Amino acid sequence: MSKLVPIVAGVTGTTIIGVGGGYLLSTQNTKSFKIEFKHAILDFTKDTALITEKLTKLKSSNSVPKHSKLISAKNKEVKGTNQGLNDFKEGCKEIYNSAFDKKDSDLFRDFQSYCSKNIKDVITTENWFASGADWSARFNKLKVENTKPSSVSLTTIANGAGNDGNKLKEWCENIANSIYEGEDNLEFKDAKASCGKDN
Repeated sequence: MSKLVPIVAGVTGTTIIGVGGGYLLSTQNTKSFKIEFKHAILDFTKDTALITEKLTKLKSSNSVPKHSKLISAKNKEVKGTNQGLNDFKEGCKEIYNSAFDKKDSDLFRDFQSYCSKNIKDVITTENWFASGADWSARFNKLKVENTKPSSVSLTTIANGAGNDGNKLKEWCENIANSIYEGEDNLEFKDAKASCGKDN
């Protein structure tokens, strides 16, 4: 059982409690990860295949997470498949309930790397672009009125010089690991339109 340690009691009445490398909220004055990134939260009763992928990534990663439960999960998983599953679930749930402060933090990096759905996860690996994709043709579509991108980041690429498609490919590779923020997110829409297998 995690040891709860009071960290801050502010003038607003907000108390933040340290738990295994994360921070739980005692009031609603600050948003938690599960509220700020509600579309990206793993469902531990349904997302079985994806959770297995995340646990495998945790095991094989050369980097070490900062959250204590994820560290424990990684160490146990090295000893045997699914040995670290319970610690993995507990660690992610503690992060979900923690206060989201900023993206430039160890807690956010653990969340993004192991405990969240990213854009590629939602589009799925099976429907993501393959090695034989024609990036020049895909890039040219960005110039056509009814297939122009919606997001600022891809519009910048579409308006750039050249048409070899390499910048579009790089964009897709980078956006793949971005946290999923819902069907209406402009970068998600562009990824579906330009980074899929059959685009």
